[in-house]
Amino acid sequence: MIESSSRLICSLCLLLACCSGKHGARGSTTEVDPNGYCGDATPALLAAQGAPSAPADPITEEPDPNSTCNAVVRSYPIPSVIHVPPCSAVEYQTNPPSAGDHYPIYPRYGVYSAAIPRGFWVHTLEHGGVVLTYSCADCEDEVSQAEELIADTEPALACCTASGCPKDAANQLLLTPDPGLSTAWAASSWGFTLTADCFEPSVFRSFVDAHRDTGMTPELICSDALATDVTRRGPE
Repeated sequence: MIESSSRLICSLCLLLACCSGKHGARGSTTEVDPNGYCGDATPALLAAQGAPSAPADPITEEPDPNSTCNAVVRSYPIPSVIHVPPCSAVEYQTNPPSAGDHYPIYPRYGVYSAAIPRGFWVHTLEHGGVVLTYSCADCEDEVSQAEELIADTEPALACCTASGCPKDAANQLLLTPDPGLSTAWAASSWGFTLTADCFEPSVFRSFVDAHRDTGMTPELICSDALATDVTRRGPE
């Protein structure tokens, strides 16, 4: 989407104090009020996430022969994409989402302890990012492994030059719970998904390496300069 539009949205958010707060360091967990994203609308948005009423057929479907957790990578066609009002209901054609309509406000890259409504983080995919999601319970060890993967990931080469990476370059990764998943773990990029029954670091690392900033996304944004701190206060 047009960068100037994102700047305008973030400027409006600054007036509402939703762009305030600390920028999370790569791999750091953001502790939040579970309803902080969209206030009273958050529980209903999260409850509505799940299997699509009109699912898209995958273009490709490739089970990982080395996975012990039934990991499958799928590719999907990109539907029409527009910005919709923040905190409005959005249904996606895949679970987890791989593209689609989304909010003009998007979260900073990093690790989140409370589920983010999908309309926010699908915008992250449009920027070349990869979003890791999970619905498992009592899987703290697996979550820790996912956090470690994010902490150990450097910015993509496309975000840097021969002289190095900008100080504000992020690794374009985000981790959030997602109660609407039909599998314990998943990952999303623009046009691709990974689903699995558990978190296998090597499998998810391969997905990140293959699908982060593939050059197919509408725009590459490597920093959090225009991102919104939606965890502190949701849009009015």
